[in-house]
Amino acid sequence: MNNQRKILVIDDEIDLVNFMSTILTKEGYSVESASTVPDGKEKIAQGKYDLVISDIMLPFWGGFDLVDAVKENPDTKDTPVLVVTGMDNSVLESTHTFADACLTKPFSGIQLVDKVKELLAKPVSK
Repeated sequence: MNNQRKILVIDDEIDLVNFMSTILTKEGYSVESASTVPDGKEKIAQGKYDLVISDIMLPFWGGFDLVDAVKENPDTKDTPVLVVTGMDNSVLESTHTFADACLTKPFSGIQLVDKVKELLAKPVSK
């Protein structure tokens, strides 16, 4: 499939990465993963992704650093970013982020797919 949408999942919880990858692959998406912010940034620099999904609580650097890096880069600023977190919504709301959407853990496969479809359906400004 040449028109397959590419998604990068960044999370240090391998079970969650496998869950999201399995669900999204079944939906027809091409999914790659990284377990740290530096690995995620490197993958983003090497390839074009239609969507980035990142945990907030990652080792060494937080997911907010990754979101800021994506949104502040002219080449990737239009890439939607979905953050996933176990943090309380009130904590998230008081924290500055450029993320396009958030899913609070635990979430279902249906919630994930719905949010991904919603974000990928938004028109991209060029």
